[in-house]
Amino acid sequence: MSRHMWPLQPPQRLRINNSIVELPGLNNNDILQTISLAQVNVLIMLTPGRVLVYNLKPLALVASHERTEESIAEFGPNKFVTQSQTLDEAVEGLISDKELETSAWHQGKIVFHVATEKNSLLTYQILKNCTNLTTFKEYGIPVVDVSRLQDDVEQEYDDSLDDDTLTVFEKDKSSKVIQNGYCVTKETGFLQFLSAAQDSSDELSLKKLELRLKVVLKFDYPVVDMIDFKRFSETSEGRTEEILLILFPHGLQLLTLVDFKLKDTHLVELLDGKRICLANGQVVVVLQNEVGTTTISQIEISRQKRDVTQLKICEPLLDCFEINGNVALVYSQTILYYDPVSNRVHYKWNVPIKIKMCNKLENDVLLVVTETGSIRFYTQFGNLLFSTTSDDEDENSKDNDYSDFICVDMMLLLTTHAGNYEIWNLWEELPQTFSDNRFPRFYTLHDSNNDIALYSPPNDSSSIQDILRTVKLPTNTINNCVPLVKVSPTSKLLAAYVSNKNVLLLQNLETNSWASFRDITILDMHWLGSTYLVCHIKQEDGSHAVHCFRFPLQDLETSEIEKYRIWNYEPSSSQQILSLHVNTGLRYRLLRVKARDGDELDKYDEKFYRTADIIIVTTDQIIVFAIISTINWFGLNLIKKFHEQMKVDISLGRKVSWVISHREGFMYLSRNTLIKLERENGWKSQVLLRDVERIIDLMGDELSIVQAQQVLTCKIEDLYDGQSAFLTTPIEEDFYPVSLTPETATMHGLHCIFQENYVKLIIKHKIYLDQMIKAKLAVGVSAETILMEYRNLKHFNFALEKILSTSLLTNEPLDSIIPLVKLCDRNMSVEGGHSDMLEIVSNCLRKTEAKHWGILFSKLKMTPKDLLARCLEDQDAKILGVLLLVFLNYDELDFMDDLRGNDAVADVIKNQEMMLRVLRLLVVSAANAANSTLAAESWDMCFQLIRLLKALDKENRTGLVQEAVKMLQPSST
Repeated sequence: MSRHMWPLQPPQRLRINNSIVELPGLNNNDILQTISLAQVNVLIMLTPGRVLVYNLKPLALVASHERTEESIAEFGPNKFVTQSQTLDEAVEGLISDKELETSAWHQGKIVFHVATEKNSLLTYQILKNCTNLTTFKEYGIPVVDVSRLQDDVEQEYDDSLDDDTLTVFEKDKSSKVIQNGYCVTKETGFLQFLSAAQDSSDELSLKKLELRLKVVLKFDYPVVDMIDFKRFSETSEGRTEEILLILFPHGLQLLTLVDFKLKDTHLVELLDGKRICLANGQVVVVLQNEVGTTTISQIEISRQKRDVTQLKICEPLLDCFEINGNVALVYSQTILYYDPVSNRVHYKWNVPIKIKMCNKLENDVLLVVTETGSIRFYTQFGNLLFSTTSDDEDENSKDNDYSDFICVDMMLLLTTHAGNYEIWNLWEELPQTFSDNRFPRFYTLHDSNNDIALYSPPNDSSSIQDILRTVKLPTNTINNCVPLVKVSPTSKLLAAYVSNKNVLLLQNLETNSWASFRDITILDMHWLGSTYLVCHIKQEDGSHAVHCFRFPLQDLETSEIEKYRIWNYEPSSSQQILSLHVNTGLRYRLLRVKARDGDELDKYDEKFYRTADIIIVTTDQIIVFAIISTINWFGLNLIKKFHEQMKVDISLGRKVSWVISHREGFMYLSRNTLIKLERENGWKSQVLLRDVERIIDLMGDELSIVQAQQVLTCKIEDLYDGQSAFLTTPIEEDFYPVSLTPETATMHGLHCIFQENYVKLIIKHKIYLDQMIKAKLAVGVSAETILMEYRNLKHFNFALEKILSTSLLTNEPLDSIIPLVKLCDRNMSVEGGHSDMLEIVSNCLRKTEAKHWGILFSKLKMTPKDLLARCLEDQDAKILGVLLLVFLNYDELDFMDDLRGNDAVADVIKNQEMMLRVLRLLVVSAANAANSTLAAESWDMCFQLIRLLKALDKENRTGLVQEAVKMLQPSST
């Protein structure tokens, strides 16, 4: 599942330095493109005549190359830049799975290429004394996969540590150090610059690097697009080679360079290609002709063959890129996903405003820059997370001529053609697991300032929480990589893992106390109950294992974590653990323990329950451990045994984000597809849902799923049997659901308030009870059953009122909802309480026009006089007041016309005795009200009623108004 990203604060706006070389006819401050070389903590900005090299963390210009006028004349201005990358997925004809296991790192030398307007390629090299691992360890930038890290590489990091910091001296006095490797701020003194202890500093040092122009390659045709990656040579052991996939107007050419010299070349002929993309292990080239036909060519490099698919989209093609194994094609207002395996478009969505550029941030969140200059964050399936402006504010949006953007380690950098750039610090989501379906799942965010933001619906359904709780990690350093934060289901403990420092932090959320354990490598972790933490561990010898720790809530000693370990599992040497999953059952299953199970389970004569499962997915198996526990007097589970219940010889692959065992099979989520695996003459799989963006939560036996642009609510049994969801709710803009409260049928969504100098994330709430009731009525569930199931929910009356008023306004039949409303004639939960039916009907009348009242009264088989009589009978001043305000909500002339056209209502109003009874009840209610606000409301109703009576009795044919005034006079003295 993708990770959301949200703005943390308003952007910081900066500008590049002016060029020192005059280039007539060129705007050398125009930032054409920016790329990140995160492996060496560097980013590149490209202008028509310059290459600007910035240190990434902290951001500072450290090198540049300014081309001369003669160079521009010979090779042409800069056009685009591409970097040499390390592939993380095998690609047919280019790199195999075996070669991926020994992928070539840059080893202190990293290459990037600049294509020019005159068919040339400028190849640059950056020399920096660091590796991916040093960048990860020292700066916390996640550029390594710790699970695939080899021991010899870790040893190499220990040997490559250096003090090669960038030192600046005073211009006229070289003996005076201005700063030594740190960004100067007005709050930082000289002595701090000389401190080498980064663990106590809030600054990160700058390292020296060298920028070299290595070679210039000239071609006969213009370079349209290019992909470059590094791999080990097949012929020379230990040597690396650069592979260039260059797209020319006449075809795709594969160049192999060794030491910047051409070793080999291959050409696949195709005309007018626009972009190259690597997706799902295949090379894809995309082009669009003048009549709007998009051609997608899948290239088999080894066989120099291509398969072609054509799409008819009558919009200009802007860009394409890989996202979750698919090719994303970006048009002016449409984004579609092409699956290179099935050769079809499996999803398409529209953006309401024209796109200028679009690409993905980290973790499959898309950033769209519109032609009006607004910035919008979208999820993979087109659900809006955040926007700087709304669609109706486009004419007021700031005219930012954005040219490109990159996102690295929760920092977004946007550049413009005017030489300006913006730095956005972001929140990033840390996905939580559904380890216990008796408690709501937390929604967790973190930033680069050691802040963790948490949200979970409050246990008290009457309270409303609109903000996120913030937790601060107990450190002053800012070079922390925190990929894992897990909160226990009961909100007792928080576990945070700092991967670049191998530190596990535990916080007691009730006492705010912290504990830390060092020298532990955790690849994944999940809470099992309140105090058990199950961890996927990489051990000192490089092998993988699963450990379960039990941490006490108090008096936690941090000397050695092994003392808290109660269980461990190590797979065979031929197996690799791909993912770990924990599921606590909604209902514990009582076990009948046989004598042969041993004294360990028999000697206490206790009851034992199967309370949870641990599911381990390996390269070739699914292993299920049943958790056998006892339950003490306080309701806490005490684990007694981890029982290996099942081993299934089947491979689910690497991309499994959720697994649950159900009946005799499994359900799992992989690559946005929910799949069932069941035993039926062997193991067979069946696709249950596609386009699954995320699972919001599993509460009880109900699963809430974001599929495309809607939320599905379904019973897990029904889903397993392939049945449809019983409730489908569309996702609204600026309301992305992050949590649910089934007890109140409330959906909680995150909303970003963004202003020029202010950003805040708040929680919004949406009741979906009315939709659940309508869905059950639609499938024929009886009114009595619905009443029994939902009547005690807080918003039940409101839900019925909403259904009733909506049905009236849309002219839908009332035959199913009226019986349910009539069953609410008396509030059963409060002795002598008012009629819920009267409240529902009164509020419905208030929300609808008088022309609809006749249908409602006809279906209720009541007259307005009956309604008022029931209100007087119940002595309910509030409902009476609502009914009267209904009449007063209309313009006076229209209101009188409505009453004259409705004899039943007019007769009620002209009934002097009834109207005086109503007024008397309101006066008594106002006089006896202890709350000043309620009293003011009642008095206001009294005076409005007199105004109504006066409007009805303009001809003074009755003494009703005089009687009403007399009634008020004694009460006002």
